[in-house]
Amino acid sequence: MCLKSARMSYPVRFQIYAYYLLSVVVLSIFAFRSTPDYQEHPQYYTILLITLIYFVSGLVRALLEPVVVLNVPPLDRSRRQLYLDLSLFAVIALVLLACEFLVYERPTDVALKSSVWALVIGYFASIDSALQRVRSSHERNGDSPPPNSRAFPVSQKLSVFLSITVLLIVTTMAICAYGYINIDTSQPSATISQVKQEFIVETLFILGIVTTLTTRVIVSYSANLQMMFEAQIETLKNVLKGELGNHVPVLSQDEFGIIARQTNLIIDQLREKYKIQKTLEQVVSPDIMQRLLAVREGNINHTQEFNLAILFCDLREFTSFAENKPPDEVIMFLNAYFTKLADVIAEHNGIVNKFIGDAILAVFGVNGDSDYARHAVEAALDILMHSSSAVMRDGTRFEIGIGINCGRAAAGKIGSSERFEYTFIGDSVNVASRLDGLSKRLGYRIVISGGVYEMIPEHHKAMFTDLGNRRIRGKSQPVHLYGAMREGEIRDSGNILRLSTAAHSGST
Repeated sequence: MCLKSARMSYPVRFQIYAYYLLSVVVLSIFAFRSTPDYQEHPQYYTILLITLIYFVSGLVRALLEPVVVLNVPPLDRSRRQLYLDLSLFAVIALVLLACEFLVYERPTDVALKSSVWALVIGYFASIDSALQRVRSSHERNGDSPPPNSRAFPVSQKLSVFLSITVLLIVTTMAICAYGYINIDTSQPSATISQVKQEFIVETLFILGIVTTLTTRVIVSYSANLQMMFEAQIETLKNVLKGELGNHVPVLSQDEFGIIARQTNLIIDQLREKYKIQKTLEQVVSPDIMQRLLAVREGNINHTQEFNLAILFCDLREFTSFAENKPPDEVIMFLNAYFTKLADVIAEHNGIVNKFIGDAILAVFGVNGDSDYARHAVEAALDILMHSSSAVMRDGTRFEIGIGINCGRAAAGKIGSSERFEYTFIGDSVNVASRLDGLSKRLGYRIVISGGVYEMIPEHHKAMFTDLGNRRIRGKSQPVHLYGAMREGEIRDSGNILRLSTAAHSGST
C-alpha cells in the first residue's frame, strides 16, 4: 500500500516541478525588465539565484511531503498538499523579497513585483497540485470516511478562488502601474512613448499568464468532476445490474463527497436487504418472501383472504422410522426430499408455505390463478411420480399421503411482535390437513374434497373414486371425499408417470 501511494505521488511531484520551472522563467524575464541598472550584475547571477531558491524549495518539499501529506487519511491529503505548497511558495516570495532589498537594493515596486509573481504562480500551482492529488488518490475501496467539519462546500470554494484570483490580478496590475508612474516625466517624449509600450506589453503578459493559469486550474477541476461523475454513474449502473460489490470512491469533503457517501449507504442497505432476501428464500418460498418484503411496517398485521387450494403432504410412518436413525442422516434425507417437492409445487404455480416435520403445506391460487384446483391435483400426481426417489441410505422407501381441499383462507402474520410467521389459516386449511391424515385409513394416496373435485377437468375426475360423505374431526357436517391412487394397486412409478403425463396433456 505504501508503494502504491508513493507511485501515485509522482504525477503530483512532477507537476509542481513544472510550475517551479515556469516560475524561474517568468521571474527571470521580469527581473531583467525591472530596471536599466540591473545589467550591472551578470545576468546568470539572477538565473542562478532564482534557480537555487526553487531548487532548495523542491528538496524541502520532497522531504516534507511524506510526513505532512502522505501520512494522513486520503481525504485530507489534497488539503495538506495545498497548505504545504502554499507555504513553500510564500517562503520563496519572502526570500526573493529579501534578496531584492538586501542583495540588489531594488526599489520597493521592483522588489514587490518579483515576490508577488512568486505568490501568483504559487497560488495556481498549489491549487492544481491539490486537484491532482485528488485524482492520484482515486482508490476504489469500501470505506466512507465520516464528514469533516472543516470541509467547504463547492460554492464557497469557487467564491474564494475567484475572489483571490481577482485580488491577485488587481494587486499585480497595481504594482506594475506604480512602477511606471514613478518614472521621471522629464524624459523625452520618445522615451515616454516607449515606457507606455512597455507598460502595455507587461500588462498583456500579466493577463496572459494569469488567464493561462486560471484556465489550467479550471481544466484540472473539470477533470476531477468528470472522474467523480463517471465513478458515480458506473457504480449506479452496476447497482441496476444487481452488482453490489463496489462503492463510489469518496474523493472530497464537499457535496460530491456527501453524494458518494450517501450512495454507498444505499448500496450497503441494498446489500443487507439482498442478504435478508437470500436468507428468506431458504426459509420460505420466493412468493411469500416477496410479500413479506413488500409489506409496510404499519400494515404488517394486515391479513388478506384468498380462494385457494390447500395441499398437505407427508411421509407415512416416517416419525417412528427416524427414531432409530442418526439425526444428520434424517435431516439430509428431508432436505433432499423437500427440495424436490418445492420444485414440483413451484412448477404448478403453487407456493410452499411451511415445512412441518416430514409434512409440507402448499397453497395454490395466491397469485390470481383461476385453475388452482387443477394445478394442485397435477402437483400431487407429480409428487407421487417423484416419490420413488425418496429413499434412505439403507434402501427404505416411504408411502406418501396427500390431502387437497379448497375454500377461503386468510394469510397474515402469526406470532409475537419480535418473531412471527406468515402463514395461511382457516377451516379450509384444517380440512386439508385432516384429509391428509385420512388418506392412509381410506387406502388412497390422494384424497380430495368435493369442492376440489367439482373444479377439476373431466379427464382428471376419471382418476378419482367417489368415497361418499365422511365424518372429519372438527367438522359438524360430513364432507364428500374422492380418492385416487389406491394403495396396493399402483406401485409402479412408470404408471404414475403415464397418468401424470396424460393429465398434463389433457389440461393443455
